Amino acid sequence: MAKINIKVYSKLNDIEEITEFMAIKMDDVIKYIDLENNKMIIDMKNNIIIRENSDYVFTLKFNENIIEILIKKVKKVMNKEIKVLLIDKTKKRFLVRYLLSDEKLINEYYVNY
Repeated sequence: MAKINIKVYSKLNDIEEITEFMAIKMDDVIKYIDLENNKMIIDMKNNIIIRENSDYVFTLKFNENIIEILIKKVKKVMNKEIKVLLIDKTKKRFLVRYLLSDEKLINEYYVNY
């Protein structure tokens, strides 16, 4: 386990952000807390991103083309279909680009570490 600095670019719902964070990296998993106090877990081996806050847990499963949304208060899980357009992994970066099927929006998430 190592502490690392990461640079995160995200384009979600047409909102672009570039931010640097201190993160923990262990093997192919990076964990950090973002500016909105979401716990973020990027599992690069399994192509999964988990974003958790006090109300929801979003699990983006890119190999399965799905986003699972857990509503914590009612313990209900909803699934949202996505279409993965690109997954690009190298030794120092992880990039995923996907289409929200029902909204026709292309989202992108890029971590440089």
